Amino acid sequence: MFYVRINKIKVFNNREGFLGLFNRAEMRIYGHVAGYSIGAVPSVPPIPPLTPADLIDLDDNARRQKLLDAVLSEAGRFTQSHSLEINGIKDNQTLIFDEAGLVLYQSETIPDNLHLQVWVIESDEDVRKFALDAEKVMQSDAFKGLVASVGAVLAETNPLLTSAIGVGGVAVSLLRQKLKANRDDLVGYWQATLNRAEHYPHGTRDRQDVYDSTGNIQLDYTLFGFDKTVAPDSESIINN
Repeated sequence: MFYVRINKIKVFNNREGFLGLFNRAEMRIYGHVAGYSIGAVPSVPPIPPLTPADLIDLDDNARRQKLLDAVLSEAGRFTQSHSLEINGIKDNQTLIFDEAGLVLYQSETIPDNLHLQVWVIESDEDVRKFALDAEKVMQSDAFKGLVASVGAVLAETNPLLTSAIGVGGVAVSLLRQKLKANRDDLVGYWQATLNRAEHYPHGTRDRQDVYDSTGNIQLDYTLFGFDKTVAPDSESIINN
């Protein structure tokens, strides 16, 4: 089993904009790991990742439309899911989670690569309902880069062996740009791209007081993993 969890988040400025006793905000904490969001409601289940096999027989226009649909679907799923909502957050307040932490991601196996993202958002009606505009997505550099990368993949000799198409990364990149346009909505944003060989060779990693990209939040996070194997002389599961 493998877990990614947040143990603590400190918020320096809640972005609420009021003074004194009224300086409290309602916030949502989102965790996003490689296209997977904890907290997704049943109406927006995870979508299977696109692969070259899904696109290889399409013409350019049909392929672009399929990629657009996938990006919009991923963005919609993400904005309708959240890990935790907390009311009454003050400036310089530290949110300490229980011993299990706030679990952002879990899997049966220890992944070779991770792209972690934590969003802390002042939860107002605009954020709850915001979505990506299809025309703006198509005009964005992120989407154009996705289309170009897919074209390069399909030009390979054996594209069926190539990894899944990175739709999730494009979706969250565009959502982040949209949130940054309204600084009062985005309280904090942290991301880390990790690989097992360099960052968690034994399946574990523990970091404290890590600043986000805005400098407005600070967090502690833990990666914890263990392999499950079946003992030769029994059906019991043991931890290595």
